[in-house]
Amino acid sequence: MASVSSAKRQTKTAQVKAARRRKSIIKFAALGAIALAVVGGVIALQAISSGSSDIPARVATGEGRVLGDPNAPVTVIEYADFQCPVCKRAESDIVSRIEREYVEQRLVKIEFRMFPFLGQESWDAAQAAEAAREQGKFWEYHDALFNAQGSENSGAFSYDNLVQIAGDVGLDVAAFEETLTSNKYLDPVGDEADAAREAGVASTPTFFIGETEIVGAQDYADFQTAIEHELSRIGAEGAMQ
Repeated sequence: MASVSSAKRQTKTAQVKAARRRKSIIKFAALGAIALAVVGGVIALQAISSGSSDIPARVATGEGRVLGDPNAPVTVIEYADFQCPVCKRAESDIVSRIEREYVEQRLVKIEFRMFPFLGQESWDAAQAAEAAREQGKFWEYHDALFNAQGSENSGAFSYDNLVQIAGDVGLDVAAFEETLTSNKYLDPVGDEADAAREAGVASTPTFFIGETEIVGAQDYADFQTAIEHELSRIGAEGAMQ
């Protein structure tokens, strides 16, 4: 039964995504050709040094795709693809440190946004994460996805593996499968990715902290400087004070 459902889901996903891609190609062909040539080299260079360490245990909680106090004065927006190795490195080395030094102190909240662009399994993982969010376990599933990361489109995020991860993090597996096979979140995830492109996002991870855009797993000091600038601008006391 699982294989039949998986086949139906993949067929529907491919059909809808193909239509979306045709629409996106018309809108972004000229820009994309230039951006991918430049950004692709950046991703490749960063991926060489990307680590495989698991994401540390969370010290903060959150609602939905927002980690931390929803009223925190500064927001760090992160665009990521669950198959992206540099995203995993950013999560384990940078985001976890922001969480410890700023989120736990209620100074910063982190908002995760989907930007699946590495292939079918990126889209499947994004939809699976949204299905987990429905059950209040987005961040648990988010971390488990990154920790289960393999080579791109190699089966690490196959339907069966996504279901296995759901069970591992304590989801209602039947409800999870029903949501996943319905493609309920295919269009919303696609719309979010389209909006990101419109905003200039061309690769993952991409972060926005106030007016500052940071592309890739850059030095933690770059993130700290941007956060402290925002805290200073609004008159809040930061971790460096």
